[in-house]
Amino acid sequence: MNRIEVRSREKERGVALVLVLGLVALVAVWAVESANEDWISLRRAENMQLASQSMLAAESGLELGRKILKEDDAGVDSLDEDWAQAMPSFPVDDGEVTTAIVDANRFFNLNDLVDANGVPQVKSVMIAKRLFARLELDAGLVDALVDWMDRDGTPYGPGGAEDIAYMDKHWRVKNAPLDSLSEVLLIKGFDHDVLNKLKHVAIVRPHTGITPVNINTATKDVLMSLADGITEQNVDGMIAQRKDTPWRTVAEWSSQTPYSVWAGRINPARLSTVSDAFLIQSEARFGRVRWREEMLMGRSGKKLQVLTRRKIAATQ
Repeated sequence: MNRIEVRSREKERGVALVLVLGLVALVAVWAVESANEDWISLRRAENMQLASQSMLAAESGLELGRKILKEDDAGVDSLDEDWAQAMPSFPVDDGEVTTAIVDANRFFNLNDLVDANGVPQVKSVMIAKRLFARLELDAGLVDALVDWMDRDGTPYGPGGAEDIAYMDKHWRVKNAPLDSLSEVLLIKGFDHDVLNKLKHVAIVRPHTGITPVNINTATKDVLMSLADGITEQNVDGMIAQRKDTPWRTVAEWSSQTPYSVWAGRINPARLSTVSDAFLIQSEARFGRVRWREEMLMGRSGKKLQVLTRRKIAATQ
């Protein structure tokens, strides 16, 4: 075999080796991609299973809250009752569920700012402005909130904001009541800082005229916003007293000094010792999946009715 033939065969073997190495590399890449796709598919299937478990478990938490409310004495509602107590998480299969109940009448209903015909309610607006001032928020935001819900095109007050104020947005004023508290983020001047402050004192619920505030459960800021001239000393004493002896009627409360001094400044329809709506919040955790839901229940005597229900968050 001459030198040329030897070189030719060595060259052929070199080419064959390169082809083999190339095929090996392709197979390796395919194997990695295939394994990655299989892992993603398994992960997706696992996430779906965990999400389904979390969703069903959260529903069980809502049902627990409903059962507690059904067993409650609807004659008087106060913060010493079973529904108002913090409940520990309870296990469900490989996960856990937490349920909390908050009465809706401890808050100010933002939908009270307008009536059923979309007409601003001056007294409710004044309460809202006092409440915003208590929270160190611009009271002019209430004007923009009224314009979002009222049905006319005239700005309400110096902070009013009708359609022209949203020319740089993809939306215009709603001219209808709020559907959720987070909706305020669409309104001129509102941001997440404002929303976070409002969460502790305000609620959005279907409009029924004047939503009564439960004097046995209402927050300090809400109580002080109900009328002019209410002092912190009065409200602090009121909150301390109701811890020991909740009031059974508004008349019982208003007959006592010093509350009688300013009780006459408040529309009696705006006060109550009974809560007619409750927020049931349920959170379920399964592995890396968390599912949260909230249900607003209306209550009349022993009868419960779902007013709204929404998913707060689902995270992985």
